[in-house]
Amino acid sequence: MTALPRPLATAGPARARTARLRWPDLLSVVVAALMVVASLGGLVLPGLYRDNTWSTAAFRGTDLATVLLAVPVLAVALVLARRGSDRARLVWLGVLAYNVYNYAFYLFGTTFNDFFLLYAALETLSLITLAGAVPAVLAVPRAVGRVQARLVAGYMAVVGAMFAAMWISQAARYLADGTLPKVIGESGLHTSIVFALDLTLIVPAFLIGAVLLWRRRPAGVVLGVAMNVVGALYMPALAFGGAFQANAGISGASWAAPPYLELAITSLAACWLLLRHLAVSTSPMATGPDRTSPRE
Repeated sequence: MTALPRPLATAGPARARTARLRWPDLLSVVVAALMVVASLGGLVLPGLYRDNTWSTAAFRGTDLATVLLAVPVLAVALVLARRGSDRARLVWLGVLAYNVYNYAFYLFGTTFNDFFLLYAALETLSLITLAGAVPAVLAVPRAVGRVQARLVAGYMAVVGAMFAAMWISQAARYLADGTLPKVIGESGLHTSIVFALDLTLIVPAFLIGAVLLWRRRPAGVVLGVAMNVVGALYMPALAFGGAFQANAGISGASWAAPPYLELAITSLAACWLLLRHLAVSTSPMATGPDRTSPRE
C-alpha cells in the first residue's frame, strides 16, 4: 500500500525554517530587478551586443525568456515561500541556479559591452544568495514516494548522460581529427562556453541529483526540483534564441529544434511530480529514506 505524503500545512517548525531567509530573500529582490534591467536592455538597446549575428540572436532570445518566464517565477516563488510554502522555496532556489548558469554565458561569453558590470553583479549576487540559502533549505527533512523519486532520478540520469556524451564526443573528435565543434564556428567564440558550463555545472548536478534522489535522500529532492526548474526555464530560452536566429536569417535555426521544447516539458513534469508528492517532516534531520515519509 502507498502511504500518502503528509500535507505541507502540517509541517510546522520544519516549514518555518525556510519561510523567511531574510538577507537571501532581500538579495533575490535585487537580483530580480537587475534581471529585468539586463533583459530589457538586451532587447531594446540595438548596439549593446557586439557579437556576431548567431550569438546576438541567442542572447536576445534568452533575454526574452528571462523577463517573461524566469523573473515572474522568481517573484511568485519568493512571495509564496515567505508565506510558508516549502514547494515555492525549492522553486525559488531553482531560479537562482538558473541565474548562476545563465549569466555565466553573458559574463564569459559576450564580447565586452556596457552591461559587463551588470552581468558580474548578477552572477555574484545569485551565487551569494544561493550559497546563503542552501544550508537552511537542506536542513529541512523532505521525502517523496519511491516511485516518483526513481522516475525523476532516471530522467535526470538520462539527461546528464546525454549532455555529457554530446559534448565529450565532440571534444574527443577534435582530439582525433582536429574537427572543431560546430557551435564554436557559429558563435564566433574561441571556445565553447556551453561545453564548459554543462560539463562542470549541469552534468554533475544532474547526475549527483539522480543518485541522491534514487536513494531518496533529502538533498536529492532539493537537487531534483532545482535542476528541473533550470531545465524548464533554460530550454524555452534556447527555443526563443532559435526563433531570434531564424528571424535573423540563420540557416537551420528554429524555435522548435529538438530537444528544446521536449526537455522543457519533461523537466516541468518532473518538477510537478516531485512537488506534488513532497512531504516535509517535523522530526530532526533525516539521514536516509527510512527516516522520512512517504514510503512505498
